[in-house]
Amino acid sequence: MYNILLLITATIVNGYLSYKEGGYDYTNVFPSNGVLPNGTKCTKVDAQKLNTLFDKDQIIYSGYLSVLKDSKSSLGFIFYGSQKATQESDLSKFPTLIWLNGGPGSSSQLGNFMELGPLIMKEDGTFYKNKYAWNTEYNVIFVDQPIGAGLAYPEKQEDVPTNQKQIGEQFLYALLQFLYDSEGCVKKNSILGLQKSPWFIFGESYAGKYVPTIAKAILDYNIQATTPIPLKGIGIGDPFTDPYAVIAEYASYAFNLGLIDVQERAQIDSIIVYGLNELNKGNSLNARAAFDKSLELIGEYDGGMNVYNVLQYGTYNQAKTYIQNYLRDPFILNQLGFSSDWIYKISNGADGPVQKALAYDFMLRDVVKTVEEILPKIPLFVFSGQNDLICSTPGTLRWLYDLKYSKIEEYKQKDLEIVKLLGTEKIVGYYKSAGNLELQLVNNAGHMIPTDQPQAALEMIVKFVNKHKN
Repeated sequence: MYNILLLITATIVNGYLSYKEGGYDYTNVFPSNGVLPNGTKCTKVDAQKLNTLFDKDQIIYSGYLSVLKDSKSSLGFIFYGSQKATQESDLSKFPTLIWLNGGPGSSSQLGNFMELGPLIMKEDGTFYKNKYAWNTEYNVIFVDQPIGAGLAYPEKQEDVPTNQKQIGEQFLYALLQFLYDSEGCVKKNSILGLQKSPWFIFGESYAGKYVPTIAKAILDYNIQATTPIPLKGIGIGDPFTDPYAVIAEYASYAFNLGLIDVQERAQIDSIIVYGLNELNKGNSLNARAAFDKSLELIGEYDGGMNVYNVLQYGTYNQAKTYIQNYLRDPFILNQLGFSSDWIYKISNGADGPVQKALAYDFMLRDVVKTVEEILPKIPLFVFSGQNDLICSTPGTLRWLYDLKYSKIEEYKQKDLEIVKLLGTEKIVGYYKSAGNLELQLVNNAGHMIPTDQPQAALEMIVKFVNKHKN
């Protein structure tokens, strides 16, 4: 135990003890080399000027959405109309999907250019057209949030959210800007049908916290709203919704795959037990340190296996650097209407403003209660890649099994159904549902299912959206 405490203490001292909720010093983190944009703004983009791979009819908007009254702090977004829409008036014929990446502090343009957007960045820095893009069917908007992540910029330190409640409130404010503000895309481009057509929110990883939180904020708003936001369903992929369940399965998952031996498992398990005990005592930062140390040791013992996909070694994809450079290019920024005064980063990293601001929130389990609160009111689709270690399928199954939900016993009794690619005999996963809860496990996929299994990902989303859009 003494050695374990030494390992964890070193992690805490190096990363987290200087933080107090709401008290991170952002000096020199935010840019001061220019004037920030002034809140909500929508740019109509010439698709073929942006990239000749786009069809000439592709509808693209981009810009900023204010998150607070009397503040310039804003989320950044890129919106693609459905490829089935040939003019703006067609957009309301299709559901609109919001996509969020996690981190915390990762840009949702990862999802755009690496996972499910119309153009995917290759590892040599060039693009190819994604025939399984989600906007082949629907409108898709990639939103960078919370402020401080990706294209989303903060005017001042106090605007950066430190908890899920603030994240939900800020995103709701931003979405209302998109739908109803005179400078928002809907009113500015006279596409008022989007105010009433179906909306869905999907996200990955730490967005397993964001998505239920935002859904609750919208549902609460709708109770009193004259014009409710037509949110029809939500989905979370390889979610970090319950950190307790996620970390509890690390050692057993790695051991059962043959990545660590008995002695190594025992050491990692002891760190995990320490972290879970600290979490139960309310010591979130100590629990985070144990989380980090357990992953570090697994990586040390397995020789550098990719925690996002255990069938790979090293980094998940080299395209991230090219995406970051792309969204710093003056020509691209000009076409998209983004300011060059906020320096785009594809992810914050441990020392970034979002990671620091949400350090205390990171290991909290409060979003599980949020899921339990909203589940009777809205469909939830949970999907998980079988090769993901960092948010493993066993961890996801663990917290789903323990949900307090009226249909949970029915869910437990259901058998998984085999899922095949449409028109083939290829098995791509397993599915079951009860009430508003739906689950799909995806074969031969890691943390980023749309990257590893793009066709299967699109087909499962189409099935869910078409089931609940009316």
